[in-house]
Amino acid sequence: MNQRKARGSNVERYILSLLRDRGFAVIRSPASGSKRKDPAPDIVALKMGVILLIEVKSRKREGHVYITREQADGIMEFSRRSGGELFLAVKNPKMLKFIRFQDLKRTDGGNYVATQEVIEKGIDIDGLSRYVESKFSKTLDTFL
Repeated sequence: MNQRKARGSNVERYILSLLRDRGFAVIRSPASGSKRKDPAPDIVALKMGVILLIEVKSRKREGHVYITREQADGIMEFSRRSGGELFLAVKNPKMLKFIRFQDLKRTDGGNYVATQEVIEKGIDIDGLSRYVESKFSKTLDTFL
């Protein structure tokens, strides 16, 4: 395995561990970046009936993160079929952020980009956990 793929796999395992520690059931799809027939996101995380699909990108430094149209189309189709919510996880030495896939910008060439500004506005691992838990919080008037 080349160094770049090894770094990506290590980041995927790190995120898997963080999610597991927060009560998620998690599955890693290690062949997700390959040219397989049915593309899948890198991580599938489930908690309280919520399905999170996470595509992981690791960078040595800050900056834009791109996803090819082919890869994006594949994981968006996976999301549509599964009913899962698709996120991009961006890890660099200074931060780990999760961005809703719908917040990415589409380039003129049809690819997708997370700008540094969008990445910085992303949520951290605890924010992701709170996001899932908020889907089940109810106001008092719900019980009336």
